[in-house]
Amino acid sequence: MKHCSLLILLVVFACNQQKNSEQSGDQSMTVVNDTISPIRNKVASGPVASFSEKVKDPLNDWRFAVELYETKATFDFLVKIKYKELDAEDTLKIPNFGIQPKVEIQKGPGEQSCILGFLDKKGVFKEYKMVQVKNQQLKISTLRHYARTRYKVKK
Repeated sequence: MKHCSLLILLVVFACNQQKNSEQSGDQSMTVVNDTISPIRNKVASGPVASFSEKVKDPLNDWRFAVELYETKATFDFLVKIKYKELDAEDTLKIPNFGIQPKVEIQKGPGEQSCILGFLDKKGVFKEYKMVQVKNQQLKISTLRHYARTRYKVKK
């Protein structure tokens, strides 16, 4: 009987602690930058950023060209690449930092290369991917990774 009353006392104590915890509630708040709609109302018909460079060839008028196009998803962009007679496509996914995404293409370090990126809240260019021609082959590589973080603020 003594063990039974000790067990009942323990159960009552545990239930009381859980009830007190529920009444006080979680004193944290999630701060989220979901102010920008994930779906674009109007998709631009032409490229929003472009880069073009003539390919050295005495017989042909070939180009190395990269263009960024908006998609229905606000933070996704279509990358169209042209090198000589080769056409390729890729995607560029910009993280949602709570501002409208602004993408840019800058000249890369070598001939026939460019860097795809975006502007942060301060207007600073953030490198994301590099498109280049190496040994007559088209290469796309990710330079940096970006992510959005959620913070909990204690009251």
